[in-house]
Amino acid sequence: MRTTYFLALLLALPFLSAKAQYNTSFDPTEAHYLWPTDASHHLTSTFAETRTGHFHAALDIKTWGRRGYKIFATRDGVLHRMAIKPNGYGKVLYLKHEDGAFSIYAHLMKFNDPLQQLADSMRVANNYRPHFDKVVENQNIRIQQGDVIAYSGASGIGPPHLHFEFRTPDQDPYNPLLTNLSVRDDISPQITGLSVEPLSPKSFIEGENSFHTQDPRFRNGKYQFQTVTTSGSVGLGIDVFDRSNGVHNSYGVYELSMSVDGQPRFYARVDSFSYEEDNQIWIDRVYPLLSQHGQTYQRLFVADGNTLPFYQTSNSGGRLHLPPGRHTVEITASDYFGNKSTAVVDLVVRSEVNLPSIQPEPPRAPTKVPDINIDDWNWFANWVTLPQEVFRDITIALPDPWHARFYNSKTSIELKNLDNLFMNIPGYGPLVFHRMVPQHKGLITSVDRKAMATFPRHAFYDTVSVALTAKQYKPDSVKVTVGPEAYPLDKSYKFTVKRDSTLQHTSKLSFYKYNERYDRWYPIDTHFTEEHIIGKTNSLGTFITRRDTMAPELDQPRLSRRPDGQWLVFIGVEDNLSQIDYQRSKILINGKPGFAEYEPEDDRLVYYHPDFEPRSAMNINVVAYDKMGNRVRKQFKLGR
Repeated sequence: MRTTYFLALLLALPFLSAKAQYNTSFDPTEAHYLWPTDASHHLTSTFAETRTGHFHAALDIKTWGRRGYKIFATRDGVLHRMAIKPNGYGKVLYLKHEDGAFSIYAHLMKFNDPLQQLADSMRVANNYRPHFDKVVENQNIRIQQGDVIAYSGASGIGPPHLHFEFRTPDQDPYNPLLTNLSVRDDISPQITGLSVEPLSPKSFIEGENSFHTQDPRFRNGKYQFQTVTTSGSVGLGIDVFDRSNGVHNSYGVYELSMSVDGQPRFYARVDSFSYEEDNQIWIDRVYPLLSQHGQTYQRLFVADGNTLPFYQTSNSGGRLHLPPGRHTVEITASDYFGNKSTAVVDLVVRSEVNLPSIQPEPPRAPTKVPDINIDDWNWFANWVTLPQEVFRDITIALPDPWHARFYNSKTSIELKNLDNLFMNIPGYGPLVFHRMVPQHKGLITSVDRKAMATFPRHAFYDTVSVALTAKQYKPDSVKVTVGPEAYPLDKSYKFTVKRDSTLQHTSKLSFYKYNERYDRWYPIDTHFTEEHIIGKTNSLGTFITRRDTMAPELDQPRLSRRPDGQWLVFIGVEDNLSQIDYQRSKILINGKPGFAEYEPEDDRLVYYHPDFEPRSAMNINVVAYDKMGNRVRKQFKLGR
């Protein structure tokens, strides 16, 4: 069914451009694969779903919230790599097969006995450091198809499940369902939302130059959206999920297509991708809706800077610049097994209207400093829309009368041509926006020249305008904003701030960024020179220097037994700011060191030693550090 459908689509689209997804000399169908676990034959996630900053590279197999199910080698192979980490894949095994392909088994509870002994011996030899990542292919450890190589768990990222990943000989992940593996699925995807975004300053959607979203109704076997009135160039996106038989987990879909008035405009499916392009998920999805609201709308057009090999499109790349009149758009979402759902929306396209410019009112003198957040505005590549009431509270200086134009559009003001635009915004101070071109290095400075940010080539996916401001936040703290935060980054950049003469002591000081969704501060790389503070990060936003002088806190230890019978001791550990430095933490029980494995999702250290047997009275000594070097040392008594 898959091959027939894809070929039919390609025949229907003779004018479309396509890109190969992986080296066609490698054929995933040539080998026979074994289902890798006895936990279940159900999925919790599918290939290429949305993750924070990347595409999901595997199938996640359901283990019913429990640990300890057997994990089998899917094919004959040699052990290529093994790792134990507190995050990411956690405890993971990599097998290399005869054709050069790889299979990967992650979030494990433990390895089988011989492999666990190998891992433990390497850790003991490294002074009981609990975490490692090592290529061991030269040891020629042969694995047979069906061998029990490990047991399922929740290490790295929970809840309990098996991350089951395939890679080509070039280390590019590909969909395991392209092989003989399969699951039962006769359930069609569910379409839950439509997004329409303006692609130029002259684009309007329902009278606004900003994002428009709406939910559908299901009628007569199709999802129906209300008619949308547009003008100018727009791009559509779709929010959709899938399910399979026997479970309630929500998945990503395999294929998306869009036609306008019966003519194909866009098609996408993901069979494989390269880790080098993985960050482009930010522009495959509608980034503002994903970053601000966690909504996973997938674009039905190819955004600027997108080089992913997933698409077949018309010459416009799926962008819609339609003639005036009513046009019917049909969107189809399919899962891997051919189950389909279709959504329909009518676009009523008006002629582009040059709305009259309005002379901005002089900024008012507020009785109090207004609460302004530029990340609440609608930012696009070279224009921004903001509320009229906010516009009256800011000062804007234009290099010439045509540098920017102001449009009265119901409740918002549109400001275009942002290059070299000066704005004085309460709470931020003076800002000058500069254009960042992906093909060139970028440099921006604060108005007072006390701060600057430097961007490498291709830090941005598209040409955008950003500004920088730095101000004293507290007597020993500085606040830096590089923004707006509306634009995703493909590479890290540096910002440099001149040190205030009162800032003599930099011990335990670092830049932090606050994440509102998780209500948590996250440190970024920070270092100091005699004259400057330098931060390095891969995101835009606001960064504040904070001093962490508080040691982590430890909870009373708790004895636990794993499903395989192994005894463990759990010790809760939390840090108020800079986070735990897990590499330096140590635990001794009755004077015997063990591996102090760190589980950040559960905020705990885990004492593991293969020979550990609890006694009626146990003296437990724990040392834990945070990343600023603050240390807590504590002794506990625990009885069985």
